[in-house]
Amino acid sequence: MLSPNSGTVEQLAREPASMHPDVIRTTGPDIRVMREAAGVTPIVGSLIGEDPIKADFATSLAHPGGRITGIVMLAPELERKRLQLLHDAVPGIRRVAVLTGNALGTSLAAAKEAADRLGIELLPVSAETPDDYPAAFAAMRRAEADGLQILSWPQFFTDAASLAALALDARLPTVCEWAEMARSGCLLGYGPDFTELRDKLAGYVARIFRGTAPGEIPIEEPTHYAFAINLKTANALGLTIPPYILGRADEVIE
Repeated sequence: MLSPNSGTVEQLAREPASMHPDVIRTTGPDIRVMREAAGVTPIVGSLIGEDPIKADFATSLAHPGGRITGIVMLAPELERKRLQLLHDAVPGIRRVAVLTGNALGTSLAAAKEAADRLGIELLPVSAETPDDYPAAFAAMRRAEADGLQILSWPQFFTDAASLAALALDARLPTVCEWAEMARSGCLLGYGPDFTELRDKLAGYVARIFRGTAPGEIPIEEPTHYAFAINLKTANALGLTIPPYILGRADEVIE
């Protein structure tokens, strides 16, 4: 699986493609780059943040028709939900920083829509590589943010523990894209069931190995979502999570 480090995605895409594998498994924004590099190799991916039909990855979800298939996660809708959860869990927040990476315009726009509805001022802060994190959190402090939404981005998932530590140091309650990220220290994590997603994608790869063309394998949406709350982080921030929010969680980390 590739990680979108600025300036290296195209180079990373060429390396596995040059090995002429039977299938390439990738994620998010890497799919567009990989499609150009991989020739006729089938691609199984997590299609994060883009409509696969509008992106010309598929002619339809039921019958993709090309060489790309996988799971589509419409990140904008999920980003709206995550900001709502942060607002519900920490009702007093008014200025929320949004950590954004490269090519996350639609997700940021969705978060802005939710913020306008909730009466929250959104403060976009860009961090395209881990080297950008210290400056990003310094900017959040200067802006006097009182909450943080980390947008869906593979690099942010990889760096969940370090981002959670930086957020805690900055005294920022944080909502992240996966329940697993709450286990790494984020206050809240909400997204598709990670284990189910991984198993589904492995099944897609297995079907291709057995001879099914990727264009014949439907692109699906996740069927289950997980919401996790890290009470250790809440306690460290001096927060009391409302009982009705705790009651909605699939996992409470104590």
